[in-house]
Amino acid sequence: MDQKNILYFDCSAGISGDMTLGALLDLGADQEEFLKELQKLPLEGYRIETEMTERNFIRARQVKVILEEEEKGHSHEHGHEHSCDVEHTHTHDHEHAHTHSHDHIHRSFRDIREMIRESGLSEEVKDLALRIFSRVARAEARVHGKPVDEVQFHEVGAVDSIVDIVGCAILISQIRPDHVYASVVQDGHGFVHCQHGLLSVPVPAVSEIFAEAGVTMRQIDVDTELVTPTGAAIIAELTEGFGPMPEMKLLKTGWGAGTKRLSIPNVLKIYQGTGQGRETEHTEDQVLVLETNLDDCTGEMLGFAMEELMKEGALDVFYTPIYMKKNRPAWKLTVLARPEAERRMEQLIFSHTTTIGIRKRLEKRRILKRKQVSCRTAFGEMEGKQVVLPDGQKRIYPEYESAVKLALENQVPLWEILGQKLQE
Repeated sequence: MDQKNILYFDCSAGISGDMTLGALLDLGADQEEFLKELQKLPLEGYRIETEMTERNFIRARQVKVILEEEEKGHSHEHGHEHSCDVEHTHTHDHEHAHTHSHDHIHRSFRDIREMIRESGLSEEVKDLALRIFSRVARAEARVHGKPVDEVQFHEVGAVDSIVDIVGCAILISQIRPDHVYASVVQDGHGFVHCQHGLLSVPVPAVSEIFAEAGVTMRQIDVDTELVTPTGAAIIAELTEGFGPMPEMKLLKTGWGAGTKRLSIPNVLKIYQGTGQGRETEHTEDQVLVLETNLDDCTGEMLGFAMEELMKEGALDVFYTPIYMKKNRPAWKLTVLARPEAERRMEQLIFSHTTTIGIRKRLEKRRILKRKQVSCRTAFGEMEGKQVVLPDGQKRIYPEYESAVKLALENQVPLWEILGQKLQE
């Protein structure tokens, strides 16, 4: 049987964004390629430093996001990101002492989403980064009673979180695990300082992220915060299950250092190995369905509306021919989107069509396990999507853009490219 590439996160000392980057780099991920990929993000005002350090006599890699405003004299310790005030939501890793002024720029989740989408990163990296960031934004929205798109991240915290989350997505795309598992996630107890007072541990955003994802966690006798919202979102998105390490042949261990000096080693351990894993063929989640009937829109308007909806992150958009009152031929517009995109999708439908009402519902969906693969063909390398069917069989579907590129390069009909039998 094929051996799977498995990652196991030991979160006995919690998890944060910078600890995750340190551990993944320590596994042997290509740091030069990592930094090169990060430059594709239209984000300025920071640089990254990595160094080997020690935590309770254990060697570990520490990743520091150095912000320009820090170097200009602003006091800002990297630490656990807190959910203090939706207008001043700090999302940066590890330890907090917020003494800088609050006249800085803020970024909304909508701004951050656009930045990631418009970057030169691969679609695989963009998708994972947005899924992780969406978990943070949804949690903050619930904590503060705000629409997801209106959640504001303080400029400094946003830079840290963007780098941590996008960086994690880049490194995961390099390592390409078939399975990711984690231990029970351990957090501390007590209270942490925030701009407007004290917050109990786990902080609200972490509690919301773990509740939504059904993460298995426990509190231990360490009087501080061990899990940050960024770390919580990363482990909630990546992990298939929580508990003991699955049986596997251990190949490497990566150690990522946090900044706090604790009675326990403040490190995240990530084990990489090979084995069968706990095979799952699918996951289940919820999808937002929006529908409206249109009998007075031109074809040009409908086409443009579809383009704008897809550009703004709709999962799918389609039209169904129908008959409406007075026997008018018409179209039913159906939009599938992530639940957190509800407000934006509504705005676009109202703006770009003639509708005066939208039907909405949440539906469960089952998603087959899939991953991006690169396949050799007689015409050259082609990107594809491999899915695992319920009976365990694997099937590879060619990516349209990659197939078109090969057809043009080889001057052959597209059907010849699509007719290739694809294997990893």
